[in-house]
Formats: sequence, C-alpha cells, structure tokens
Amino acid sequence: MSEDVNPYIREEKTQRLQEIVAQFESNPDDTFTELSLADSKRVELMKKMKEDTDKKEYMIMLNAIVIFAAVVMLIHYIVFNKLLTILFLLLILGFFVFVKKRLTTVTLKLPSYKTDFDKYLWEGFHLKEMRYSAVKLTYLVFFPLIVVFSVDIIMNYNSLNGAWSNFLIALAISTMGWMVFFYDDKMLLESIEVDLKALEYM
Repeated sequence: MSEDVNPYIREEKTQRLQEIVAQFESNPDDTFTELSLADSKRVELMKKMKEDTDKKEYMIMLNAIVIFAAVVMLIHYIVFNKLLTILFLLLILGFFVFVKKRLTTVTLKLPSYKTDFDKYLWEGFHLKEMRYSAVKLTYLVFFPLIVVFSVDIIMNYNSLNGAWSNFLIALAISTMGWMVFFYDDKMLLESIEVDLKALEYM
C-alpha cells in the first residue's frame, strides 16, 4: 500500500515534519539528521527564508516612506491650505493602515499551517512576496508624490504647473532605482519559488 493512502504512515510523516518545524524554530542552528532529500531541501528553504532580514528591513522602509510622505503632505497643507493635499494624505494613511493590517493578519495565521510543511513554506513565501510588493508599490507611487509636493514647497507655489511631468520623471527615477537596488531581493524570491515548485517532484 502506498504512503499516500496509508493513514498511519501519513500521520507519522506529518508528526515528523511538525517536529522538524518546532526544532528549527527553537534552535535554527541545530543539525538535522536522518532526513530524506526532500525534507533536507525543505529545511534548507526554511533556513533561507528565516535568515532573510526582509521582515525587519521592509517594515522600516515602509514606515519611513509613509512617514516622510505624510510629513511632506502636512507641510504642503499648512503652507497652501489645499484640500487636494489632505485627500492625498488620507489616501497615504489609509493605504498604510490597510497594508499593515493585511500583513499582520497573514503573519499571525502562518503558524496554523505548521501541520503541513509544504503549505507552511508556501505561505511563508507568499508573506515575503507580500512584503516585497507592498514596499515596491509604496515606493513607486509615493516617492513621485513626495517629489511633486516637495517642489511646490521649495518653489513656494501651488499652481501644480508641470505636476504630471514632474510625477512621471520621479516615477522613472524611482523605477530605475528599484530595479537596481532591489534586484537581489527579486532574484531571491524567484529562487525560493523555483525551489518550492521543485519539491513537488521530490
């Protein structure tokens, strides 16, 4: 009888995988012995994802961008008293609250997948992908807005003349900057995804 249809063997395997996850989380530096090739690959992937500092670094970047954008919008409103500025400020704060709430929800739900090692790894990968996408969207959209409103403050006018051209130029700069400075992060995510898909055939 195959492993897939034998309840006892399947339960024993599930228990072993749960023990591996628990052991790793209590002491990531432990040496895991007597593992199959597939389980060794799972542990390797778990180490790769856990050792990555994206959780801390991306949250710092997200907070910094939003705070800086909010400060610029607030100064712009104080100087020019324009309703449009407040609308952008509310949009930024609303987006920030939504992203933080979504990431927190997914993070808190992650431990519930520990009974399924592969599901646990995939959900961990999706969480990393969400952080990456959230920071990317925040940076690509809010950086150009920061530039447009900062130009108004520096030049001391609020005609919004050339606002679209300034926005597009800033967007081009931020896009190139993202592609250069976050290229390694993109490659890491793609590498993890390839390895996760490879597990399906091991």
